[in-house]
Parts: sequence; structure tokens; C-alpha cells
Amino acid sequence: MKTFNATLQQPRQVRIIPAGKFIPAVAASANEIMALLGATILAASIVALSVWVAGMEITDVLGAGIWGIGLIFFGLAVDGKDPKAVLQVVTGIALLALAWLQANVSADYIIVSGILVAAWASTSLFKRLR
Repeated sequence: MKTFNATLQQPRQVRIIPAGKFIPAVAASANEIMALLGATILAASIVALSVWVAGMEITDVLGAGIWGIGLIFFGLAVDGKDPKAVLQVVTGIALLALAWLQANVSADYIIVSGILVAAWASTSLFKRLR
């Protein structure tokens, strides 16, 4: 039986990406990644804090705090003239409703309001860091 040896030739030159084109792309993506990491850490800490505080079951103080945050969102909506103001009004109404539910039904509604506030805080931090 005859066998044939075939050698595969490897390219001898390594393709080098010019540093001028590569470094700005890495720097831009690193800035985005760090902004996203900061926003994610902020959101996770707010949600963890709301879960921790919900376990304390101090409903009157928590209800007053969520009520105050809802009023802050109303103030932001009145002050803002962009389409985001409608979402701030809806968030304010939702926070007032969640404060009432948290005070009258269950202390676990603080977690939902914490998630809502964490979403707003993380998006605003991401926009500022980017």
C-alpha cells in the first residue's frame, strides 16, 4: 500500500493590527464596560438594600420614605420638559401606590419599589458615566 505525505503550509507572516486603529476601539469599549459595571453595581446594591430593609418590617418609616421618593419623581417631572417627564409621572404614581400597598398589605412591596428606583438610578448613572 502506498501513502502520500502532504504537508500543509502555514503562513509565515503574522497579521499585525495597527496600534493606531486598535487602541481607540479598546479604550471606547473599556469606558462603556466600566460605565455598565458601575450602573449594575448601583442597581444591585439598591435592590439588596431594599430586600434587607423589607425584612425589618418597619412599614411606617418605609412607607414615608417611598412616598417621599414618589414626590421627588413628581418634582422631576414638573421640572423636566422632555418626553421622559411622562415616565417620571408614572413612576411617581407607582411609587405612591406601592407605598400605600407596603403600609397596608405587605412589607414586601418595598422590593418592587426598590427595583423601580434602582432602574432609574442605574440608567441615569450609566448616561452620566458614558
